Amino acid sequence: MKKNIIIVLVLSLWFTSAYWLGSYYRRAQVAGVAIQKYVDVLDAESTDPQCTLEHCPNSSKSLPGMPEDRALFTSNERFNMEVKGPATTTEFAIKQVTKKNDGTVEAMAYVTTTKCYFPEDARPYGSATDLLLITLAPSTIKGEYVVIEDKRIGDTEDPLPPHAPTLYRGNRKADPPCSVGSR
Repeated sequence: MKKNIIIVLVLSLWFTSAYWLGSYYRRAQVAGVAIQKYVDVLDAESTDPQCTLEHCPNSSKSLPGMPEDRALFTSNERFNMEVKGPATTTEFAIKQVTKKNDGTVEAMAYVTTTKCYFPEDARPYGSATDLLLITLAPSTIKGEYVVIEDKRIGDTEDPLPPHAPTLYRGNRKADPPCSVGSR
């Protein structure tokens, strides 16, 4: 009898942990798809002449499934618009996802932005990697999420353990266009 109870407990723990782990990685996949759509919009904004701080018809708020009450720009998106410069490509790696009680999901991701700063040089590109806390909300499209906010986390605030595993890696991108006129 005791042996049967132990077997049942072990199996239930195994199934519970498998379910939890599966849902954790599934959540990272769904968040990754949403973040990829978001960073693709940010990259396009970097060269969109119609996109200004006052009006941007193609901001991330225009993505399908976005809640009506979301601001025109996220914090990071607004920062990018304030320092608008050369063409940009953005890559990311999700390191942690957390589902909140209000139904939102927070993802911590390392985000690398590459720009062409010196088109006349042999090494024209510069890049920076930041840790971002990205908040996603359920989309109006069933089963999807959308980015509603993001903020840079300072170097001293880094809450991730060293060598945190990558749960989702965004698409690899080529360097942005780099010609004398691209600045």
